[in-house]
Amino acid sequence: MEKQVKITRKRKLEEKEDAKPRKKLARTVEPTKSKPRTVKEIKLKTKSQSVSAKTEKILLQPSSTISDEKADATEGSVDLWDESIVLAQVEKIPEKLAKNLVSLLSEGCTLPFIARYRKTAVDNLMPDRLQELYETYQNVIQLKKKAKSVIETLKKSKKLTLDVEKSILNARNLSELDLVYAPLKSHSLSLSERAKKLGLEPHARNALNGNYIDVETLCTKSNDELSNVDKVEAHITHIVADIIHKDPRVLEKIRSLKEETKFTIVSSRTKSSMKETKDSGQRKIESKSDPETYKIYFDWKCPSHFVKSYQTLALNRGEDEKILSVKVVVPDWFYNNLERFCITLWNGIFWIKKGLSDAYSRLIKPWLSRQVRSELTVAAQKEAIKTFTTNLEKYLLTEPIKNRRIAGLDPGFKAGCKVGIINHNGDKLETFTLHPDLRRKNENDPAASYLKSQLKNHMVELIGLGNGTACRETETWLKEYRISEDIPVIIVPEQGASIYSISKEAQKEHPNMDPNLISALSIARRVLDPLGELIKVEPKHLGVGMYQHDIPTKMLETALDSTVEQIVSLVGVDINTASLAMLRRISGLNESKAKKILDYRLKNEGFSSRGEILKVTSIGKITYQQCVGFLKILGGPEPLDATIIHPESYTVAKSFAKKIGVNINEMSQLNFPALVEQKTSSINIDRISEDLQTDVGTLELIISAFKQKSYEENIIRFVKPVYSLSVQVKEQLKEGMTLTGVVRNVVPFGCFVDCGVGENGLIHKSKLGASSTPRLGDRVEVTVIAFPQPKRLQFKLERILD
Repeated sequence: MEKQVKITRKRKLEEKEDAKPRKKLARTVEPTKSKPRTVKEIKLKTKSQSVSAKTEKILLQPSSTISDEKADATEGSVDLWDESIVLAQVEKIPEKLAKNLVSLLSEGCTLPFIARYRKTAVDNLMPDRLQELYETYQNVIQLKKKAKSVIETLKKSKKLTLDVEKSILNARNLSELDLVYAPLKSHSLSLSERAKKLGLEPHARNALNGNYIDVETLCTKSNDELSNVDKVEAHITHIVADIIHKDPRVLEKIRSLKEETKFTIVSSRTKSSMKETKDSGQRKIESKSDPETYKIYFDWKCPSHFVKSYQTLALNRGEDEKILSVKVVVPDWFYNNLERFCITLWNGIFWIKKGLSDAYSRLIKPWLSRQVRSELTVAAQKEAIKTFTTNLEKYLLTEPIKNRRIAGLDPGFKAGCKVGIINHNGDKLETFTLHPDLRRKNENDPAASYLKSQLKNHMVELIGLGNGTACRETETWLKEYRISEDIPVIIVPEQGASIYSISKEAQKEHPNMDPNLISALSIARRVLDPLGELIKVEPKHLGVGMYQHDIPTKMLETALDSTVEQIVSLVGVDINTASLAMLRRISGLNESKAKKILDYRLKNEGFSSRGEILKVTSIGKITYQQCVGFLKILGGPEPLDATIIHPESYTVAKSFAKKIGVNINEMSQLNFPALVEQKTSSINIDRISEDLQTDVGTLELIISAFKQKSYEENIIRFVKPVYSLSVQVKEQLKEGMTLTGVVRNVVPFGCFVDCGVGENGLIHKSKLGASSTPRLGDRVEVTVIAFPQPKRLQFKLERILD
């Protein structure tokens, strides 16, 4: 007891010292009135840029649970957020641009439509930048909804105080909102709420403001929670910690310090991944991957700002599989600076230090770790999506080979070789399975005779051979029996074909058909119409990009849809031949509306004009406006229906054609693009746009459409030797051997090459030499370099053949 009295007296002296007047120090617990400084500080719409007098008065009152009357005055504050202003602040763009974009989106405009037909309103931003702004806008809306939901939830649970509400309204993102809300979301009382229930809040605020409090007098034997000095101090500390970490000024300081701090990411191997089974004595692998795959990360650390995107994704996967343990190291510099800042806000140094220490260890530091990891993951996912879409765009724009009868071959050993034959429209002509003798040469192989007869009967002009299992053996078999002597063979990437063949979409398209045969038809169609066929496959199964299986499915699907829409913006779609999978990805359409278009097309034997689209059930004026520019009518009475020119600009287009002296009825003639090029080479586009009373962007689009060449029948230009004939399996490879192959995937650290040995090999960026990174689909010559098992094949680039 004597020792306790001495400690109490010592603290009283410290508190009296802390209570002495200090210059330039705040005198109250509540935040001082100052101009908002946060990036997402709440701003009201134009007529009232600040909170109303009534609401302001409420926010400046001492902290307490909000009464119903006061809650009614503040609950609408979230609804008054101006999304365009917040968007402008976050993305650092002009407010006018943000307002224009939000206005267009509110009217139902899609990004492809804005990027093509309203680009002047958004300062001619590129589609990828528009996508970034759209995602930020969606995050602002999500934050707004979440903030409103949190306020309503806390109000019902009677946990909403004015300080808490103000902290919520000052949150910049969902993570910051969680920092405020996390301690309150539990049904049980938080530590600070329990302390407040004991009536200690006024004493805690006095202590924080530098006023002397006698802790000993607050002790009482009638309540076990207040039975001694240590318990009372702990309760007061929890209240002070709650006040500090929810203060908007502290939150703003945490933001700025986080931007300046150099965090370190540390990873190590988990003990569970090294456990041994009692029965076999072998290592027990409690994961999907071999732990040795992550060997480089068993004792690894790196400054967070130097961590590569693929390293972040590898760490996340290793952590999910319980092979790696990943931590964020926060330097002491962060805490020391935060403490010095808090001392400038309140006077009670002793209680500031105790409260901040408690808030930091329980709330702020764990939140910092989550935030750093989250930001790294988001950045890595964006990079992975960018890699995916870059590869996907190139993949989808694979040159189609039109107007050919094509046989798709899905090779195999035990299951045989599946064959699907299609006509020039992609319709099925025949499907069957062969069982060729690929292991040995048989002069009278019946499979070869049957395939020859079927190819002849259906007048097949091209063979698409899948590059999967038994590809090389089947390729050799086709040559030995002279099947490919008169019919060219194209090696076709078959990633995702098997997955697609068992999908619901495939079963709808080919009811009651063997999935193996559907796969062969898909391979054939990938030659005829790569874009139309590849969009049917789930994006994560297309084999392009990096760590696509670790990216949220929704993100990949959004990236796929966005990429397809951009490509459609380039090439357009013939509404009379487009599939359901293609139509539902057109700007403004969905699956339901696409089905209605197909039903109308079938019933009326096609569309003769764009205007006829309005006759389709559920296609209203807004939907029509969004989709019509991306849907073409070939051979109709209106020549402009076959272009990317929007019907709203037809009058301008016809006036412009007349002005430069060309006839739009001759647009299908081969010399028309060259004629337009000649006529427009020296025109003043600004002056002409004024004369025609249109904007420059619209006129540029019209000129581009006039210059676009009408579809010409593709010739088979790229049927070239792909693989080295001397090597067919991985076991035949030797260091220093030269091979030829095709680039199947391009990633930030290099590219993967298919050399026909059953496994793609990596050309690391350090092995590219003076060459730039090859593009997807490029034919390359490579040299095999040492590759320790079970590492993947390693190549060095010699030259790009195309």
